[in-house]
Amino acid sequence: MARHEVRGLWVVRTSMRTRSSVERVVALASSSNFNALFVQVNGRGEAYYTSAVLPKAPDVEDGFDPLAFCIERAHAAGLQVHAWINAFTVGKLGCREYEPGHVLSRHPEWALTDDKGVSTLDYSQEMAEGELVSPMLDPAIEGVKAYVHDVFMEVVRNYDVDGVHFDYIRYPSPRFGYGAEAKAAFRDLAGSDRAALGQGEWDAFRRDQVTEVVRRVYQDVKRVKPWVAVSCAVLPDAADAAERTFQDWKTWLDQDIVDFVVPMAYAPDEEIFVRRVRDAVGAASGWGRVVAGIGAYNMLDDPAGCIERVEAARSMKTAGVVLFSYDAISDRPEYWQALADGPFRTRVPAPVLARNWNGWNGKNDGRNGRSRERAGAVASEKAGLEARRGE
Repeated sequence: MARHEVRGLWVVRTSMRTRSSVERVVALASSSNFNALFVQVNGRGEAYYTSAVLPKAPDVEDGFDPLAFCIERAHAAGLQVHAWINAFTVGKLGCREYEPGHVLSRHPEWALTDDKGVSTLDYSQEMAEGELVSPMLDPAIEGVKAYVHDVFMEVVRNYDVDGVHFDYIRYPSPRFGYGAEAKAAFRDLAGSDRAALGQGEWDAFRRDQVTEVVRRVYQDVKRVKPWVAVSCAVLPDAADAAERTFQDWKTWLDQDIVDFVVPMAYAPDEEIFVRRVRDAVGAASGWGRVVAGIGAYNMLDDPAGCIERVEAARSMKTAGVVLFSYDAISDRPEYWQALADGPFRTRVPAPVLARNWNGWNGKNDGRNGRSRERAGAVASEKAGLEARRGE
C-alpha cells in the first residue's frame, strides 16, 4: 500500500477568480491523485473570500466566494484545502493609491522602511532590485502583528480549512526594518539604540518580531480549531533564512509554533534540490515537519525531472511534496499524466499534520478519516456561524 503523504499544489490567486477556474483546479488535481491544495486567498492585502478585515479582490466574480467554493468542491473530491496567505506583502510596487479598505490606505505608516529611511510604499519596480515583490508591512509594529493575526483568524473561524499557510513571513533583506516605530520599540526593549548595542542585537530583535507573529497566530488557531494545521513556505537554508531574512523557522519548529514547513527548494539542478531538502529535514526534528517544495515552473519541459524530485523527497523522509505551481503546469497535460502514471499512480489521503490535534499520528487521513469529535466540532462551529449571519 502506498504511504500516506502530502501531494500538494500551490494554486496562485489568479486561478481562484471564477467558479469554472476553481472547478478546473479540483478536477485536474483529483485526476492526478493529488490530495492537498494550498490556495492563495490573500496575495496583496485583498481577499479571495468574504472578509470583514480585507477588501475583496477586484478580479473575483460578483457574489462569488472562491475559498468557500473551493473547500466545498475539494472536500467532496477528497482533497485537503490549506489557505495560503501572504503575511507581509501588500499592494503593488510604484502604487500609492489604494481603495479605502486596503491596509495601505488605512495605515500607510505601517509600510516597511529601508536603512535610508525610504518606505517600501515609495519603491518602484526599479528600486526593488529583486528584493521586493511589493510594498511590505513592518512586523515590528504592534498594529501589523494584530492585523496579520486578524487576517488568519478570520479565515480559521469562518471556513472549514484543513490548514493555514504563511508565505512572505520574513523581511526581504537585512537592509529593511528601519522605521521609526521599529527603532523606538528596539530602544524601549534594549534600553539603548542600535549603534550602542551593535548589529547582532538588532538582528535578533527583527527575528523576534517575525517569530512573534507566527506564535500568536499558531496559539490562537490551536485554541479555536486544534485540527487546523499551521504551516509556512520558507527559504530552504535554515541558517541563511534566519540571518538574511530573519525567518527563524528552525526555532519555530523547535518551539512547536508551526506544524510543518515547506522549504522552497526550487533549484532546477537536482543536486542542489537534494542538498536543500536534506538540510531542511536535518534542521527539523521528527517525522512530518518538512514537506518539500518543488519548482515545477523551472522544469516545464521536463516532467521526468519533476518526478525525480518527488522520488528524491520521498527517499529523504519528508512528509510529502508541494509543487509550485498549479498555474505553471495547468495547460501541460503531459505533466498531469506523468504524475498519475508515476509517483502518484495510487490514490492516498493526505496525513493529518496538525501535531497537537488528538487524532494526529502522522498517518491519519486528513479528509475522510475525521474523528467524531472533529466532525461534531465542525458542525457546532458551522451552526454558530449560521446563527451569527442571521443576526
